[in-house]
Amino acid sequence: MVPLLPADVTVTRLSRSIHLYCRPGPAGSPGPRPLLLLLPWLGAGPAAQSKYLQLYLACGFDVLAVESALSHFLCPRLGLRWAAHVLALLREPGALASRPLVVHALSLGGYTFAQMLLLMGQDLGRHGSVAQRLRGHIFDSLVVGSLDRMALGVSQLMKLQALGPVVRATAMFYFHLCPSCTIRHYEAAVGAFRQPPVRPPTLVFYSLDDPLCDNARLQELLATWQQLGIPVWVQAWETSRHAAHLRQHPLEYSSTLATFLGRLGLAAPSARL
Repeated sequence: MVPLLPADVTVTRLSRSIHLYCRPGPAGSPGPRPLLLLLPWLGAGPAAQSKYLQLYLACGFDVLAVESALSHFLCPRLGLRWAAHVLALLREPGALASRPLVVHALSLGGYTFAQMLLLMGQDLGRHGSVAQRLRGHIFDSLVVGSLDRMALGVSQLMKLQALGPVVRATAMFYFHLCPSCTIRHYEAAVGAFRQPPVRPPTLVFYSLDDPLCDNARLQELLATWQQLGIPVWVQAWETSRHAAHLRQHPLEYSSTLATFLGRLGLAAPSARL
């Protein structure tokens, strides 16, 4: 159970790692509430996601929270299947269909979204209904840089930190042992992320001292998006903690997020973050 959510929020468990959080809209509101696709960091359960859920529910969104597993990263084919499953959920008729859609991806959740973008780019005819609904992207603590940085990201986000060095070394060995099963797929996902098939306004949260993000490479990515005509806003901190900016800088984070959602025209007028 997620603590501190409003009493009128209903939680629907779609699978062990996919939950839908809904709140009734005000009387007379036109149409269903917009939908926020939350792709949290590796190992972030419902309790860890609660502050993000509170923010978006207060802003008039329902939230589809999709947790990724270590296997989705280490085995890109499994990751692609998972991305395809999420796209299918968003595409099928029912409670998730036809709603304006915003994506908020944190840390390695950005990799899951990169896989989704890859699939969208390969078959826009099939996934066009999802692509057309995307109104905004929010990226927090992206893991940007070399394969070693990606392996470091996986290792540092493990719940059992004592296993971190072992996981990092094993991941690097695995990457180079099976490049056709790993590196080739990672490069394709990164390419889809750099040249996305859908290009809505984008907000990026990051810190200059994040060991999992090569700041120079991140700036190159942001410049590439701007050259493609993507409106990009950033909120950066000199010092903060990976995937914990909301906890360490709550006022700046909430204010920046509210301003961005206001630009998209999706936040409830009476919402206060």
